[in-house]
Amino acid sequence: MNTRQALRLRVVRAYQIHERNDPSKIRSKEIVFHDEEGSFLHAHVPKEYVEKYLDCFSEGSVYAIKNFCVITNFYSYKTSPQKYMIKFNYQTMVKDLKHVKFPMKMYRLKTFKEIKSIEGLDEKHLFDVIGRVIEIHCPEEKLINGKNSRLIDFTLEDPDGIQLMCTLWDEHVSKIEAFYNSTSQEPLLVLVQFCRARVCLKSGDVKICSSYDVTQLLFNQESLPFEEFRKRTSHEQTPMRNIISQSSFKECSSYSVALSGDMEVRTISEIYRDKEFGDFWVAARIVFIDDPEWYYASCRTKGCNKKLKLKGKWLWCSTCDRNWGDGTLRYRVKVRVVDLDGNAPFLLWDRECLDLIGIRADDLKDTDTKGRKGLPKELETLIDLNLLFRIAVRKEQFQNYLNAFPVMRIITDEKIVEKHAPELIQVRDRDLSSKLELELTDEDLWDIEDIDPANEAESPLQVVAQRLNEDNSIENGTVKRSLIDEFSSTQSSKKSKDSVVKIEKETDL
Repeated sequence: MNTRQALRLRVVRAYQIHERNDPSKIRSKEIVFHDEEGSFLHAHVPKEYVEKYLDCFSEGSVYAIKNFCVITNFYSYKTSPQKYMIKFNYQTMVKDLKHVKFPMKMYRLKTFKEIKSIEGLDEKHLFDVIGRVIEIHCPEEKLINGKNSRLIDFTLEDPDGIQLMCTLWDEHVSKIEAFYNSTSQEPLLVLVQFCRARVCLKSGDVKICSSYDVTQLLFNQESLPFEEFRKRTSHEQTPMRNIISQSSFKECSSYSVALSGDMEVRTISEIYRDKEFGDFWVAARIVFIDDPEWYYASCRTKGCNKKLKLKGKWLWCSTCDRNWGDGTLRYRVKVRVVDLDGNAPFLLWDRECLDLIGIRADDLKDTDTKGRKGLPKELETLIDLNLLFRIAVRKEQFQNYLNAFPVMRIITDEKIVEKHAPELIQVRDRDLSSKLELELTDEDLWDIEDIDPANEAESPLQVVAQRLNEDNSIENGTVKRSLIDEFSSTQSSKKSKDSVVKIEKETDL
């Protein structure tokens, strides 16, 4: 309530946030301070006052600040553990204090052991780490929510030999990319200031990553943190190497498992035979699209994505119990996949399709390029892809064999697919296609399956076998004979073409 207070603070970090739609415009200026006791405090300068303080606040300098507002810290990732932050206004006064005695406590370093123990680790609170770079992966480009983004992975090691993976995004990539192309043999020490932790849900492993504009990288400096690190480092050091491989982004533990060779890949027939619930890897080829679900609105709450239902004049989310005027446009695609001994329906969400075809739901809806059966041609590019799928196997998949397995993860690297399923890459395309046509016919089998609810809990292959082996399963013998001919390799397709159909004349009638 008191807006006439004064503080004496040292600048830890000063940076600008630009408008998303127009990067040339500055939305705000942010400053992180510390006081005489070393407590960090965040300050926000709104865009209407940015020009006034554009060349102000040098990192490491001490300032006196007077006449400011105290507001709740509204940022998701917090540079300060304090509940509140200060906001500049038209009455705020700033004075640069020269030659003043003031402690310097610029960093809040966490040890690798603390980070990996996850004890008291908050993913929303930013901190600092220092380590020696031992691995740098090749930079990559990813399409994230329709926007091209760059990332680079590298591994840090502390004096105790504990290793920690770090991912840098966008403008931070170039800061370490130069070292990836360098031939220097000197130890590369880096202090990552204001990074955040990220815990992989599958493995529980912790990695760190950059956090938008606030993150800063310092290399091989002569300051106190670097000197202390050098004193603790032994002479036996892990040599630094450059790695040409894909990033661990998004796949987290699943991708590292794939690279290590410890991943167990199952066949489709093993999935159906064992009836074991859980998440499993399957190497398979997409052969055609069963059914796309166009288009539906999902909840806008972050992390929810629940399909919205119409409730009166509003769209309602049953999970969040919230009403929305509109939702996020999404779609999903059911595809038929094949390996060497079976086939199954898999369910791909638009997030997986975005990685595969690089197009969002909004753009896909507006496209005028239609292929077979009215599908967008962009979706047809999914056909004939050899992929590693991580699928969720649940009870409902065995209650009805037309129920699709939801896809949780996808690995597209052909070298990794070939490593775990070399026969899938080597087999000829027409072998898998002809096998699927013999087992499942798009015109006959699926029509029969759809109109016969008695067999909906059975496999489509079992339906065919049952109908061909049982004498009384189909009343009409002609229909039964045609089904047998359809699946018999001894029947010629020319026979049906040579058949003569007599058309009666009106006089004969």
